[in-house]
Amino acid sequence: MSTDASFIKIEQASYAYDDGVQAVSSVDWAIPAGSFHCLVGRSGCGKTTLLKLAAGLLTPTSGQIRIGGTVVDAPTQEVGFVFQTASLLEWLSVLENVLLPISLRRKVEPVDREAAMELLVLAGIAEHADRYPRQLSGGQQSRAALARALVTNPPTLLMDEPFSALDAITREELQEDLLRLTTLRESTVLFVTHDIAEAVYLGDHVAVMECGRISFTSPVALVGRRDADMRYAPSFNARCQEIRGAMASPVGAAS
Repeated sequence: MSTDASFIKIEQASYAYDDGVQAVSSVDWAIPAGSFHCLVGRSGCGKTTLLKLAAGLLTPTSGQIRIGGTVVDAPTQEVGFVFQTASLLEWLSVLENVLLPISLRRKVEPVDREAAMELLVLAGIAEHADRYPRQLSGGQQSRAALARALVTNPPTLLMDEPFSALDAITREELQEDLLRLTTLRESTVLFVTHDIAEAVYLGDHVAVMECGRISFTSPVALVGRRDADMRYAPSFNARCQEIRGAMASPVGAAS
């Protein structure tokens, strides 16, 4: 994978809804290949809209977004998207749900099933491959949704608060699973969350969004392996405090 510093490049991207509400305003942001960037902000600040623009689910009112040098104007298999809810189809098994992005485009081959099963093994839910979503816990459904997003091996993964409805312990376990899977696959990740600690734990870089604009960006630069103990380290708390302070600052205080 290329180390181009602008693998995901958002260039003066804006988006206004039909009622005239400006959700995203002239956002510029470059995300290096293979990095994990988190976007935090208050509810209604525009972060989910920006993510949908990057996914090709919405078209910018002005400006553009490039991924791997190609302008994003529609959803593509080059981008995996994980929604706030798992959004699994109840009438399909876990394995069939994971294979859905492939089956919607072409016939599923044995090699596809092998790749999907490998992902379920890595996600820790291979034993549930033949079960249906209603038979899974919330955490297991989230793991299945992550495997589904990765099954086409997309270079880019976009995630919209995927763990927000889970209990604290399950959420921490899924954060660790996510880091392991995306590191293994060298994915470029843009992860939206309202949880500052989650952003600092996951991200190589954290940005703050307010009123449709990026108001602050900063590398995380934590020393050592990310694990449960790191969550209580002074350096971790200092980074969280810095991001919290940026969220309370006026728009335009970017760094």
